[in-house]
Amino acid sequence: MGESRHYKLLNILLIESNFSREANIQFSDPEFNNSLNINVEDVKKDNKIFITVSVNLDGKLKDQKQFSFLTRYVGVFEFDDNIELSLEQFSKINGPAIIFPFIREHIANLSLKAGIDPILLPPINFVKLGNVKE
Repeated sequence: MGESRHYKLLNILLIESNFSREANIQFSDPEFNNSLNINVEDVKKDNKIFITVSVNLDGKLKDQKQFSFLTRYVGVFEFDDNIELSLEQFSKINGPAIIFPFIREHIANLSLKAGIDPILLPPINFVKLGNVKE
C-alpha cells in the first residue's frame, strides 16, 4: 500500500472574490448561456497542504458578458501518518470537495445581493475532474 495519511481541516479562506454584472440581464433569452471553469492547485509545506479552488463563472448573451464571478478559496489542511489516503488523492479530490460548498454558498449569496435569482452551482464530481487513479 502507498502512503498512509490522516487529514485535519485547519481553515478555509476566501482569497479572492470579483463580481460584475450588467444593469439589465436577459436570462430568458434562448441565446443566454453560462460558462463554468474550475481550477484546483495545491502546495505542500511541511505537514500542511494548501489547496486552492478557483471558480470562474460567466453568463453571456451572444458574445457579451452579462455577469461574471471569479472566486478563489484556499483550504488549509494538516496531515499525519494515521489513515490511508494519498496526498495526490486528497489534494485533487477530497480537499476540493470539502472547499467547494463554501464557493457554492458564496456565489449563491452574492447573486442574491446583486438582485438576480440565486445562482446555484451544480455539484461537482472531483473524482472525475481530478483524474486521479484510485
